[in-house]
Amino acid sequence: MRDAALLVEAVEAPDAGLWLTATLEDSRPFEGEAHVGAAFVSDADRAWWENDREFSLRAEPSRLEDLANVREWKKAPVTATAQGGVVGPVEVPSAPRYEVMAFAPDGTVWWADQVPPSQPVTGVVDLGVVKARRPTGIRVRLEGARGIPGTFSVRMHRGLHGLSTEEIIRISYLLPALTLAAPELIHALQHDVFLPLLTDGETRFAPLPPDPVVWLVLRTPAGRRSRDVEVPLREGSVELVTLDVAKLFPEGVGGAVTLRGRVSLGELGRPLGPATVKPDDGEPVPVGEDGRFTVEGVPAWRPSVFTVSREVSEPGRPVAPREWPFTFTPTAGMQGAVEVDWRVPPYRWLVLRMDGFTRSQLMERSREPYPVYLLERRDAQGVWRDVPTQEFLPEEAGVAVSLTEPGTYRVQVASSPYASRPSSAARAGEEAHDVEVRLSPETAPPPSCEVHVSRDGQPVAGVSVDAGGSRSMPLAHGKTDSAGRWRMGAVNSDVLSITVTAGELILWDGDGAEACRRSGVVEVRL
Repeated sequence: MRDAALLVEAVEAPDAGLWLTATLEDSRPFEGEAHVGAAFVSDADRAWWENDREFSLRAEPSRLEDLANVREWKKAPVTATAQGGVVGPVEVPSAPRYEVMAFAPDGTVWWADQVPPSQPVTGVVDLGVVKARRPTGIRVRLEGARGIPGTFSVRMHRGLHGLSTEEIIRISYLLPALTLAAPELIHALQHDVFLPLLTDGETRFAPLPPDPVVWLVLRTPAGRRSRDVEVPLREGSVELVTLDVAKLFPEGVGGAVTLRGRVSLGELGRPLGPATVKPDDGEPVPVGEDGRFTVEGVPAWRPSVFTVSREVSEPGRPVAPREWPFTFTPTAGMQGAVEVDWRVPPYRWLVLRMDGFTRSQLMERSREPYPVYLLERRDAQGVWRDVPTQEFLPEEAGVAVSLTEPGTYRVQVASSPYASRPSSAARAGEEAHDVEVRLSPETAPPPSCEVHVSRDGQPVAGVSVDAGGSRSMPLAHGKTDSAGRWRMGAVNSDVLSITVTAGELILWDGDGAEACRRSGVVEVRL
């Protein structure tokens, strides 16, 4: 992968300090842009490396310097020659590794890195000759798209299946240079973004990583998507790819309608205030003062989900959700413009009350970011279910919880991810009135538990312990003390997931609920 030969010269530098240079090899004078960077190992990566060796696990990569990353790329001058160009010299700081990358307008890139035998302080670091890499890519041509209104687009994702780790690393070394050469293209490749295609002619996508294949998904103007199309790549070549619309969409490309509607607050249709309507795969459109909006190009062949977002800042309790989803389901034969009337439900409030003693008791037994509050609703079978809600507002005498529909509710109050208890229950009706529930003092806390970590019979101090319960809540974190212990506090969850780590290495994970119930101690033997 590394095409440059390193030289650290002890000759007179242009000025005192450390300077970097490299030769970009090509068949023509260089035109483009070059950058150089000094790469450093972060404290986190160094700790990971040292922990890896401490616990006798195989290190990957093989050198600490391979974990070094460039903190800041510096644009470098290039003197063009008949066969490429010369980078620099550019002043650089002392570092364990250096990189140079450059690109030409056609997507040709140059990249090399080197690790000096010893970290230089002064002199000239010459990265030697860096060979040109012709762009790998595709030219996409559409067949059968003429006459179809709107814009077709394509999404690409990398085909790495079957490659060895070494091959993936070799290819990935080029990604910073490719990103420099084609930032929008590489961003789209890495984030599954659709890119527009020309209806007539070819659309060029280069440079791409020199993977064995790239997978394409074609999207019609109405939003219908094709199956994945596998396209072989040839390193150093931009190949022609023809996408046949009729073959990829045998059932048709799908139609679209214009959605014209009004969105308001509650059954009385009160004004919603400043807001936007965002399609599930499009950009938000503004809502007028009268609540009216228009969305073009809505698929007429499948349901679409829209999110109404209120752009208001309200003191105290908000009158309605900040965001609310609506689903538009077209009917057969629907075309042209379609009218909709959407109503965002106003809030009603469930207020959790607790006296001063109960609040103090709760805060004493909680660690940041706890206490955490969860809303529960009783279903038709009498079973309590977690339900989502957007607002838990601390107030002087408790917590106000937003509701959008009637039902019987209570609040589950958690002092940790594995210790919680419910409030009393209350019925919220159709009317937008507050209803109250109460959290009583805890007469006796659940039994406490601790984690004990040992290795070969000896306590292991300073390793990290993460613990969670049966619900999706923030994990509790801690480190073992000199006796290898971490005290979790009270536990009443039926599930107690525990993970012991050193840096980024997972040393042990498992469920400790049974051990806590049996003895109050989870023994972790590494």
